[in-house]
Amino acid sequence: MNKKLKIPGFIFKPLYSHNTTKETVKRQDDLLEFEFPVFDKDMVLDTAEKLAARKRRAHDRDLDELFEIMDQVGSLWMDPNYDLRKEVLEVIPMMTGQSRELCEIEFLGTIRLWNKKNSELQLLGELGGREYLEDWIQKGSARLHAQPRGVVLHNLAGNSFGLGPTSLSYGLITKNVNLIKLSHQEPYVTVKLCESIAEVDKKLSKEIAVLYWKGSRGDIYDELFNSGNIDCVLAWGAIFSIEDIRRRANRYGIKIIDNGPKLSFSVISEDIFNDEKTMQEIAQKVAIDIVFWNQRACLSPRVIYIIDKPVKSAIADDNNNNILSSEKDQTSDSSSLSNLFEDSIDKISHTSEIDGYDMNTLMKRSVKLLRNKFSELSPIGFAKMLANGLRNADEILPRANLSQTDSLEMQKKREYFFVNYVTQNKATILYPPKNKLDWTVVYMRDLPKMKEIDMCQNRFVICCRLSSIQDLIYNIRREDLQQYLQTVSIYGEDSFVKQVAEELSLLGAFRFPRAGEHNSNDFGLPWDGKYVLQDMIRWCYICFPEEDLNNRKKTQSPLFKGRTYPEKENL
Repeated sequence: MNKKLKIPGFIFKPLYSHNTTKETVKRQDDLLEFEFPVFDKDMVLDTAEKLAARKRRAHDRDLDELFEIMDQVGSLWMDPNYDLRKEVLEVIPMMTGQSRELCEIEFLGTIRLWNKKNSELQLLGELGGREYLEDWIQKGSARLHAQPRGVVLHNLAGNSFGLGPTSLSYGLITKNVNLIKLSHQEPYVTVKLCESIAEVDKKLSKEIAVLYWKGSRGDIYDELFNSGNIDCVLAWGAIFSIEDIRRRANRYGIKIIDNGPKLSFSVISEDIFNDEKTMQEIAQKVAIDIVFWNQRACLSPRVIYIIDKPVKSAIADDNNNNILSSEKDQTSDSSSLSNLFEDSIDKISHTSEIDGYDMNTLMKRSVKLLRNKFSELSPIGFAKMLANGLRNADEILPRANLSQTDSLEMQKKREYFFVNYVTQNKATILYPPKNKLDWTVVYMRDLPKMKEIDMCQNRFVICCRLSSIQDLIYNIRREDLQQYLQTVSIYGEDSFVKQVAEELSLLGAFRFPRAGEHNSNDFGLPWDGKYVLQDMIRWCYICFPEEDLNNRKKTQSPLFKGRTYPEKENL
């Protein structure tokens, strides 16, 4: 496919500009060139001023009317025959490097927010109900009301095409007006969504603008924040981008809601080794988690940590037979090997030191290597099952053809682990036949460093063994990962789940789904440790609402019991 695409901005309607920029994506024989407008400072400031003039109209809109509009837009995108949906699902596979099937699933998951029932659930979970946005609600001795902040600047990242529709839905259901700053990596989907909004209701579309300007234009941000027309910033993206916007917004006293880069992974209890069928099922579910968003989303698992405690055992039987060289024993299952080693260990009555190494420790390590070699019920066995799961997932939800950049990156990552770990017998690399680059599983005998964890994108995942959860805590602290923690999926008994969640939430992780459910999230729950909608409104209240203030008599001072305030004329 060779396709040229000219994308407009959206300032109350699709709008082109004389100043444009181009991006080109090449994937084998397919070529996509898209051109989109770059708006200047005057246009951005003028747009923000017009949006600010529409704050009261957004505030006064009945939520039933808003939900009906959003519901109609969502219904359009759920229709496979809708023209804009067909256009988008032709383009975004080339932009993202994902298959059409996967992009469609991801988009339909995102568009769930554009539904009346789900919007109400979101408001119920985060604010306590829609009524707080509509009126002053009695609560204790006061009347409470959630007021929108006004104009929200959504500063989008380009790692997920779902960010724009998600962020915009947050702004709409809190009755804000919305200025969306696009990423140059993804200047497309949110514009098309806004075209749908304009089809359904032109009045609502006039409270939304979707623009692109270069993120390096600090002068635009400064003048925008200093104009008095921006009341809140919802920022997504890389740490340097978040920090720059935070610094500029704080200078002008503007509320900032930051959703910076995050790291997610899985923790698997050793209970998984009790049943091979369960191992295969969990491995397949984790593979699906890895496939979604090509691991570019903050909730995507990068590393699979598998608990496997040391086993008390020895490496030889009482007749000094060499188990490693025995053909019969190499086909034995792990339970018979473990029984043999445990019988042998009882005959060792002392601890020997050989060249500074504890003999018992050496034997335990040797048993682990044997267990990994002889049985699928082991950490490396799980890694093999995960590789098989990725192969199956690739058949169901294939990725699009790799770009030249993607291919080189995958080759470099494999070479890195081969040189630094495989050659030293510290890792095993699993990948498709014929050295295809579609996915990679690395089983490591050491815990990965931050640099290596950061490599885990585009269906590249690390599996490694932990002797206890304390190993993971130590590694997180050693690599200074606390500020990046987000989702940790867990497999294990309830006591194990609580232990992992307790320890890692103290370190900074927020969300703990079951293994295989990274991409599932109920409406109304917090995100990144906060209720985002709470930050997009201001809580206001009227004190003593039951008193008739016009006929109010002398009020007793709470500070001076038995005395009253003097009459006004005596002051």
